[in-house]
Amino acid sequence: MHVRRINELPTDAWSRLDRRPAPTFQARPAWALALADSNPAYAPAPLECEFDDGARIVVPAVRSRAPFGWRAYSGTPLGGYTVALDKDGGLADAAHADAAMQAILARAGHSVVLTPWPMSASMSVSFPGIATEHETSVVDLAGGADAALARMDGKCRRMAGQAERRGVQCSRATRPDAVDVYYAMLEESAIRWGRATPTFSKRLLQALAARGGDDVEIWFATFEGEPIAGGVMLYGADEANFWSAAMRSEFGTLRPSNALNVALIKAAAERGLRWYNLGSSEGLPGVARFKEGLGAAAVRYVTWKRESPLYAMYRAARQRRSRAGEPRE
Repeated sequence: MHVRRINELPTDAWSRLDRRPAPTFQARPAWALALADSNPAYAPAPLECEFDDGARIVVPAVRSRAPFGWRAYSGTPLGGYTVALDKDGGLADAAHADAAMQAILARAGHSVVLTPWPMSASMSVSFPGIATEHETSVVDLAGGADAALARMDGKCRRMAGQAERRGVQCSRATRPDAVDVYYAMLEESAIRWGRATPTFSKRLLQALAARGGDDVEIWFATFEGEPIAGGVMLYGADEANFWSAAMRSEFGTLRPSNALNVALIKAAAERGLRWYNLGSSEGLPGVARFKEGLGAAAVRYVTWKRESPLYAMYRAARQRRSRAGEPRE
């Protein structure tokens, strides 16, 4: 089994594949298009691998718009995942998926970063590049919402019930200013976490809301009619990704996050999804314990990286100029 050729697939062809959505939202065109809308440095660039046995496998990716003809691919930026798709948009078999990703890592462009979706079979990629291990927290919804909630820690479940009895209500946001309200809450939370700004821009959230349709949702936990906690949900065919969360600290004693997660688990199960992905808690042990209390299991995954020596030299020089305050190309 050999990959004969690697090509960038046009975005419209990728969109046709999305009639059968990828299992994780970050491997779908809407994610790549939103990244490009919010940052001119990005362009959608799914990579199609043509095999000698006739198979055609597509690995969703984004290309950085770099000067001097450099080609740098990421599958996908901002901690996103990718998968290997067959010609009908379904998950490719493990053998073709691994071979496609290995070929892309070895041969596509001057720099490649790939993060296979943690719940896919494409986890046996073997490549002599840089491998960085990560961990995410995932609730298995195979038995439905009731089974998932039964595995939740009793204290966590009681706190969710207390929040509801105190008047906390959780629902998908329908207000036209939902992005503004949520991002303001996120900025407040970022300062509390010791960050000057959130890890993603408001422009990206706006683009996601515009591009994602019903597969991007902002949820709020409200008290006396005012949002006190919230989150952004990204939906693939198999996964609900709780991509961003925020809370107004003065309302923490009402336990809105507990109530919100219970509501989101129920919503994901109603969609028929298998996984409720709470994301990484690396460096945040308190957050990791909270997710464990929700019944989430730790799932390890790997980000693979390869870059050519010349590109590494260029990138290092660019970083030095940036630190020195010199203008960049």
